[in-house]
Amino acid sequence: MKKLHLILIAAAAIFAMGCNRLDIAGMVINRSDTEERVADWLDYNAQNGMPFIENAPDEYHVYSCSDSHYSERDSIVPQGENDRLYQYITAERNDPQAIFAIHAGDMANESGEAGFRMTSEAIRYNSGTQAKNDPCFLVIGNHDVYYDCAKFYKQYFHTSTYTVTVKTVGGHQDLFIFLDSGNGTHGKRQLEWLEEQLSNRDKYRHCFVVSHNWLFRTFYNYTTTPAANLPQDEQYAFMDLMSRSDVDMVIMGHFHEREQRQFGGVQYVMTDNLNEEVNTPSYLVVNVGDKVTCEYRELVEE
Repeated sequence: MKKLHLILIAAAAIFAMGCNRLDIAGMVINRSDTEERVADWLDYNAQNGMPFIENAPDEYHVYSCSDSHYSERDSIVPQGENDRLYQYITAERNDPQAIFAIHAGDMANESGEAGFRMTSEAIRYNSGTQAKNDPCFLVIGNHDVYYDCAKFYKQYFHTSTYTVTVKTVGGHQDLFIFLDSGNGTHGKRQLEWLEEQLSNRDKYRHCFVVSHNWLFRTFYNYTTTPAANLPQDEQYAFMDLMSRSDVDMVIMGHFHEREQRQFGGVQYVMTDNLNEEVNTPSYLVVNVGDKVTCEYRELVEE
C-alpha cells in the first residue's frame, strides 16, 4: 500500500509538470531555498539601500492587493485599461492621499517569466491616466517560487525582505516591513532580521508587516499545502513577536478571500485575489494617521 501511494504521488508530479495549472510538481520539486533567497535579498539591500519616503502627509493612504496570478495559458494577460492590476494601481495613483501601493504576492500562476513581466507592465506609470508615479512594493508568494520562478521575481523586483520607512511632514515615522514566505516559512535568518528591525519599534508611530501567507485556518482551501503554509510552531512564535512588538497591522494574501482577524492586539488583514476567478475583486485601503483603519474597495471595471 505504501509503495502504491508513492507511485501515485510520483505520477501526479509527472502529470503536473506537463500541466502548469497544477502546483503539485512545484510543491514536490522546489529548487528555491528560503535561506538562499533571503541572503540574496539582504545582499541587494546592502548594495542599494532600502526605500525611504519623505514629506508624506501626517494622514495618508496605502493600498494593498494580492494574488493577481497572471497566466498566458489562461489568457489572463494585460489588456491596457481592462487589466485588473492596472486598474488597481491607477486607483492608487489617482488618490491624492495615497503614497504607495503593495502587492502581497502570487504574481505568477505557471512556469516562466511571463507573470512577472506582466506584473511589471501593469504597474508601470502611465502619465495619461495616472496623476502621480507612486511606487508599488511587492513580496514573493508561494506561486512565485514554484517551477523555479524565484529567479524571475529577483530579475524584475530584486528583493522581498526589506523595509519602507515613511516620514511625514509633521515629523512622524512609520515602518513597513516586507517578508518572504514563499516556501511556507520565513526562515531562520529572515526571522532574526525581522526581530532586529522590530527592536527599534519605539522610533516609529506605527508599524506594519507584509507577508504572503495567511496565518488563520478558518475554512478549507485547496492551497492548504505544506509548500504554502507556515508550520504551527513558527506561526505561534511569529504572532507572539507581532504582539510583543506592538505591530499595528499584518497584511497578507494567499487564500483568495478577504478576511480580518484581531489577535493579541494586532490587526491581521487578508485581501481577495485580484485575478479573473472572481467577478468583483476588491483591494485594501489602509488609512494611516493618529489611528490605523482599513476598508475594502471593490475594483470598478470600466
